This record gives sequence, structure tokens and C-alpha cells, in this order.
Amino acid sequence: MSCSNFTSISNDKLVSRVGDNYLYESDIPDFSDFEDSLIRKKDFIDSWARENIFFDLSIVNLDPKSITSLDELVEKYKKDLYINSYKDILVNSRVDSIITEEEINNYYNQNLNNFKLNEELIKFRFVKVPIDNVNLNKIRNGVRRFNSSDKEFIDSLTFQFASYYLNDSIWITKRELFNQVKFITYENEKKIVKKRALISKRDSMYVNLLFIEDILGINNIAPKSYLLERIKSIIYNRRKILLIKQLNKDIINDAVKSKKYELYK
Repeated sequence: MSCSNFTSISNDKLVSRVGDNYLYESDIPDFSDFEDSLIRKKDFIDSWARENIFFDLSIVNLDPKSITSLDELVEKYKKDLYINSYKDILVNSRVDSIITEEEINNYYNQNLNNFKLNEELIKFRFVKVPIDNVNLNKIRNGVRRFNSSDKEFIDSLTFQFASYYLNDSIWITKRELFNQVKFITYENEKKIVKKRALISKRDSMYVNLLFIEDILGINNIAPKSYLLERIKSIIYNRRKILLIKQLNKDIINDAVKSKKYELYK
């Protein structure tokens, strides 16, 4: 140990001791930003002490067989951590992350029966407009029709809206609809959420305009666009599994060739 290291350790304030375990000031996180910093510091010290006291008691009171078994588990866990971390580095550096449109189409078409919906999907657009907005009727017609000029007009007014959602090409679940549009609930959605319907809900300050572009019911095949990220993830994870299998095979073969691994008969 160098003199400088020795000096820095010597200058570190000793805070607590449990048996042969010592807690120094440098071991304690900085709680100075908290109003209850002293309480947090005391809790940390007590937690450290409690952990070490229990550990010392366990060493004394557990039978040797249990200690041996636990030590083996700890060593196995340590090995697994090292191995899995190393495998992750190898796999992530070698696996191809580029997934082509052809691969996505092939996987989707080959697994259509696995993609049946267990909840409805909806496409919609929604604006929440102040009740005194001078363009209210034009906005209402634009939300319903939504041609290119309507889109341009409504986009130009979004700064006036309390909230809005205009991504009507994206399928979302009903749960997401409920999060976006608060006046739609599980209790009333059956009555008012209809395909190609414009729903208008007025309160004391705003007019809520919701247009249901499309609905895809339960047991229909989910659209590829809705599954895109899921399919990419499946394909990528399959590549990783195949690569890990190949690595497991190669590592044995390489070790045999280099005579690092020998099997005695």
C-alpha cells in the first residue's frame, strides 16, 4: 500500500464498528441535499450495523453443512453473473440488429393465428376545444372529414386546444383511448363508440370532439403495423438464442483444439 493511500485511509473518519467490520465516513452516501439528512445518515448506519450483526450471528449459529451449501450457492451465483455478463457482451457485439421488411412480413404471415386480438383496437382523432372558439363548427366538420385541407387547418389551431390526438393512422387499445379521452369509460363506450361516428361532449368550458375512424374487434387478426415492434423483438431474440447456442458449441470445440479442455476416459 502506498503512503498516499495509507494517509487517505488514515484521515478517513471511523463512524462505526461491528466485530471486525468498520464503517468509515467515505462509505456513507451524501445525504446533505435532504432536509432529514441526519435521520437518513443514522438509518444508513443502523442498516449497515444490523446487516453485519445478523451476518456474524448467522456464521456462528448456522450448522457447517448449511454454511457450505450457502457458500456453494453464492459461488454458483457469482459464476452465473460473470458468465451471463460476458455472454451479453459477446452476443450484443455479434448479433445483427437490422431486421428487413421481408423478415417481418414472413414472420407475420407464418404466424397469423397467433395474432388474434383479445381486445378491440381503435383508430380515432380527438380535439378538446374551448367552448367559445370562433372556428368551432369548422373544426367539427374538419375532425369528421379530415381531408388534406382539414388537416392543415386543424394543425394550425392545435395551440388553441386544451388537448388533442390526431394520429388516426395508428391502432391503439381501448384502454389507451380511455386515457386520452376522459369522457369515454367502460360504462358508456358500448353505446357511443361506433365506427365512423363523431361524438361531441360539451361541458362548461370545452367541447370534446371525438371521431372514430375504425374499430377492429376481438378475434380479428391484429394489423402488422400494430405488431411491428413486437415482431422485431421476437426476430431479434431468436437470433440471440441461435447465437448463444452456437457460442456454447464453439467454446467447447475451441477449448478442445487449444487443449484447454480435455475429457479423460
